[in-house]
Amino acid sequence: MNIQIIKRDGTKEPFDEEKIDRVVVAAGLSPDNATTLVNNLKTWVQAQNKQEFSSLEIRDQVMIEMQKLDVYAANMFSWYQKTKDNTQ
Repeated sequence: MNIQIIKRDGTKEPFDEEKIDRVVVAAGLSPDNATTLVNNLKTWVQAQNKQEFSSLEIRDQVMIEMQKLDVYAANMFSWYQKTKDNTQ
């Protein structure tokens, strides 16, 4: 999978499932649920049939998947994203 993520500053980086795994575990998702989330996210990305995604598109899809798996962890992730957004 050769997917590029377009960050807010316009730079691009490769899609990194390990980075997503780390972030969602840090938000409180169990390692098993994090694996499930990453697999679901990869399936979603492939179904979109695109080579580039904005970081916000990925973030929004991560939130959707987290809500399905663990509402508390999803709320923590959302809170962190909002505080991060307010500092930029």
